[in-house]
Amino acid sequence: MEAITQSLPMAIGVALSPLPIAAIIMMLMTTRAHTNSSAFLLGWILGLMVVGSIVFLIPASQTEGGEPTLAAGYVRIGIGILLFYFAVMQWRNRPGPDDAVEVPKYLAGLDTFNAGKSLLTGFLLVAVNPKNLMLCAAGAAAIDINTPNLLLQLGAYVVFTLIASSTIAVPMISYFLARERARTLFDNWKNWLVRNNPSLLAVVLLLLGIVLVSRGIEFLKLL
Repeated sequence: MEAITQSLPMAIGVALSPLPIAAIIMMLMTTRAHTNSSAFLLGWILGLMVVGSIVFLIPASQTEGGEPTLAAGYVRIGIGILLFYFAVMQWRNRPGPDDAVEVPKYLAGLDTFNAGKSLLTGFLLVAVNPKNLMLCAAGAAAIDINTPNLLLQLGAYVVFTLIASSTIAVPMISYFLARERARTLFDNWKNWLVRNNPSLLAVVLLLLGIVLVSRGIEFLKLL
């Protein structure tokens, strides 16, 4: 339970990524909604599991004798500082009230994607996107520290993955249950998410940076 609690802020941070949410919404508005959205979700989950598994398989990187290592504290502080940097960059790049906002190229081309490209997009938005990659690694590391058994680690990371994937899965479920109503709602959400992506990311990254730096300092004080 402690492992899930400690990794929860990172899972929420991944779940609140605006562009992946916009991507799944746009996929649900195409003619291949069912196939492509399912492939995107699968790729997203695979990306989460690959990152987590790599962290779990790095021996003695987080704990030593049941206690956090010096490296574990410094890694969290380093990731937190990087998140502060990304937060500042996102805030500085936010559009003004009268500025036109272009849809990112990879989002604009989603209507031409097949299942393979959709799966790869979902995977890359976790495994290559710096913000999501760092948060997944930090979440897996938090689980690693609080759960010494590999099977228990994987169980806790499944919960992490479910939370991190919830904002992808919920729009899919809503769409398949009430398609026409969802289309109108999703169109408004898509435009709002694309326009406010920098501001939302800046706030999320700042809060998560504070959590990670505080946790890293706490680890160092324990040593």
